[in-house]
Amino acid sequence: MTVTHNGKQYTAKKLNDNEWQLTSVSNPRDKMTLNRWQMHIAGLLKQVEVKV
Repeated sequence: MTVTHNGKQYTAKKLNDNEWQLTSVSNPRDKMTLNRWQMHIAGLLKQVEVKV
């Protein structure tokens, strides 16, 4: 699934119940791993949990 943060598109992949890996659509080598709390703070948790 694709999410938008700070004007950039990321593909979100759930690693386990607590972690998500975000991969930049424009630069696939740009990856970051966020836990559930970090996703909540960034406003991305509601984007991914509605779609799951």
